[in-house]
Amino acid sequence: MKNFIINMLNTKENRAITYADYISSALYTPGKGYYMNEKQKIGKGGDFYTVSNLSDVFGRSLARWFVHLMKDGHLPPAIYEIGGGNGRLAEAVLSHIKRIDPEIYHILIYHMIETSPYHQMLQKERLKEHPKSVFFSGLDQIESISGIIFSNELFDAFPVHVIESQEGQIFEVMITCQDGELIEDLAPLKNEDIMAYLKYQNVKLKNGQRYEVPLQMVSYLKEMAGKLDRGVLITFDYGYTNDEWQHPIHKAGSLRGYYKHQLIDNVLQNPGEMDITTHIHFDALIKYGTAFGLKNEGLMEQNQFLLKTGILNELKEHYDPDPFSETSKRNRAIRSLIMPGGISSHFRTLIQAKNISDSIGLFSDELNAPFTI
Repeated sequence: MKNFIINMLNTKENRAITYADYISSALYTPGKGYYMNEKQKIGKGGDFYTVSNLSDVFGRSLARWFVHLMKDGHLPPAIYEIGGGNGRLAEAVLSHIKRIDPEIYHILIYHMIETSPYHQMLQKERLKEHPKSVFFSGLDQIESISGIIFSNELFDAFPVHVIESQEGQIFEVMITCQDGELIEDLAPLKNEDIMAYLKYQNVKLKNGQRYEVPLQMVSYLKEMAGKLDRGVLITFDYGYTNDEWQHPIHKAGSLRGYYKHQLIDNVLQNPGEMDITTHIHFDALIKYGTAFGLKNEGLMEQNQFLLKTGILNELKEHYDPDPFSETSKRNRAIRSLIMPGGISSHFRTLIQAKNISDSIGLFSDELNAPFTI
């Protein structure tokens, strides 16, 4: 992959590419990019964990809420998961809907939208017991959407441009090559789309501050909003608001790599072999979403969202004195999801909607009613 990128640099007039081009190549080059190869990425044998791979609790909570939206909110029985990884979250959602509401399950169509052939293969294998699962490699294969669209840790893997402020001037951080190694170089900012983003978001950079500009995230949000006729769009991810981006701790930006569960500061090393990620811009999703016809229904901490979906009732209704039982493992997972300092402390939930009545309650007291299996 490194040689592929160096060869690409050699085709450029100035032998330099943007960080967005570098990340796109390192992650998504067919057959070579990190997400496009057949290396295990999620779990103990991979490079990172997701909340859905620690337990089925997250999927069970989503299942209950999705059923509420479809029955009480009268949304069509259609779910669209974008970037579903190895399919574990989809399996948990579908299995729990089948358990708690067979009527909805039998008419529900679950759409998996996944660019990685390897992950789509894993998804098809995992969901083979759920015959109404359908698979797509991109949104362009879907004409229109009515129902529920959601993603879990999707936008943090999108390519971003990187800019830096020095002595009152803004530069774009470029990638070039020296003595066979990939290095950074600064070039005066000329990209008008980046300039427009900074103006629209009213971004003011301090001297020496780095900042990631998520142009591809904005483009994809526009595509999703355009496809959505009626329904809700839910984003689960880690990120910051505009005010939070100004904290001194974020002066160097958030661009990081993950390799075998180790955080890597230099994302130019081992391209194609490690994950590259950034914290997302929630205020941009909200403001651009409004411009694209989406109504902001709220941004909240993920543990707050899980409490609203009634996760505590699973905890108190499934007490088991055996610490090694599946129930006890699930109870521990629930605690890790809702307690301060747990995994959900790093994630937020953004809910946006289009063409749904204001009288529809996104959450209900019934979600907090005890239930049994």
